Amino acid sequence: MFHAHLPRLPQWARMESIDRTCMRIRYAPPSLAGPVTDESTLPVQTIAFDPPLQGTTDTRKRLVAMSEAGQAANAQFARAKHSRDFWGEYNLETLLEHADVVLMHRATPVALLAVACALMCTPTPPAADAPARWLARGVYGVHSAVHMAAVPLVLLLVLMCAVLAVRCVAWLSRVWTNAAPVPTEPALLASWAWATLTTPTLPRLDRNAWNDETVVITGGARGFGAELALRLSQKGARVITLDIAKTTVKHPNLVAYHCDISRQNEVLSVTRNILYRHGAPTMLINNAAVRNGHPLLDTPVGDIARVLDTNTMAHFWTLKEFLPPMVEKRRGHIVTVSSMMGQTGVAQMIDYVASKHALVGLHESLRFELDAIYKTPFVRTTLVTTGHLQETSMFSGIQYNAFARFLAPPVSTAKVANAVIDALECQESRIVAIPWYAAWTPFLRVLPSFVRDGIQALLGANHSMTTAPKPPREGERAPDTAT
Repeated sequence: MFHAHLPRLPQWARMESIDRTCMRIRYAPPSLAGPVTDESTLPVQTIAFDPPLQGTTDTRKRLVAMSEAGQAANAQFARAKHSRDFWGEYNLETLLEHADVVLMHRATPVALLAVACALMCTPTPPAADAPARWLARGVYGVHSAVHMAAVPLVLLLVLMCAVLAVRCVAWLSRVWTNAAPVPTEPALLASWAWATLTTPTLPRLDRNAWNDETVVITGGARGFGAELALRLSQKGARVITLDIAKTTVKHPNLVAYHCDISRQNEVLSVTRNILYRHGAPTMLINNAAVRNGHPLLDTPVGDIARVLDTNTMAHFWTLKEFLPPMVEKRRGHIVTVSSMMGQTGVAQMIDYVASKHALVGLHESLRFELDAIYKTPFVRTTLVTTGHLQETSMFSGIQYNAFARFLAPPVSTAKVANAVIDALECQESRIVAIPWYAAWTPFLRVLPSFVRDGIQALLGANHSMTTAPKPPREGERAPDTAT
């Protein structure tokens, strides 16, 4: 019954203590791998009683009310389990994952080829089947209806070959991006190419290596940033978070700094304090973001500036402070958390979309500068472009129609965190585009405008923010909606 107060649904939770003002719950997060050896390292969530308990009678009444609320929540969960939402349970992302497992299995092409060959080698049917033979020959260029059945299998094999070719190109692109500098001597080119294709340029970080890493995460108090902070702390890295909100993560390896990332003077003060107290970080994850969710003419200028300062300018401020030590040591990792909206546009999100577009350009240009200007290719850069994250408040209250829930479902923070941590652990520059539609969003620009408009109309994208709270009056500050 207290799971709603925890960052995410835990493996288990246990009441640590209780008094008149609050109760404390120690829990094992779902991302925790392996058995718990030391429970003292697990996070503790404090749930305040508002108002505080007044006495025995008040305590009894409150406990009865809490028990009834828990029973009602369990009943609602049971009803929801028996009446599952088709669009929430089955969506295109799930279907593609299942299809990928089946189609990319090593036995699938062999089976398809065998069945297709068997059908194609089937003798021609008798003359009674002349209409079917004529139709098959005229439409598909084969000699019978039996042979016609082999055509979809052959097309499926061709599709599999195309998918494998795309994945091969993507792999070669990733290898090239993370390769050592090309040698200037021609005699070394062959050995360089072999080493690049067969062995990683940098070693994978193990448990002991993580103990030497210092990670700075902006917006690390809630949502996706908190998920990353907890996971990296558990791996042994020293994690430092910057956020205006109070952190929801407790761990011995984590240090939280209160900082309004939209104010340059606060960012500079905190970053220099970090350099003095903890030394130069080896990894920087720029994750903090806010949004307004209103039409341009309804959004105060101050709120637009706040979005641009938080989502874009803060990246420049942290890079100016933390990147020089990485360049000097010729080692480090910069993670830029953008969005699929950094590749396209949508109504009522002009300031947010503009800030995320800027981050895509920042990431691409930074990589070129590190390689060509500073000659430090081992300072890695990772770009994160995701769709709607489930467990964050960034887009809470947005309305999605059934088609959008099927075609563009939200993605869990754990899935994105796994991809980002894998890039950090492998010490590779990557583009993390999750779910499937985030990877294909850039191709919308090559489509005719009427096709793009039709897709957005079907998804209801331009009206999804109509349920957002009304914008504040000029001079007032919008509420925080950070990730």
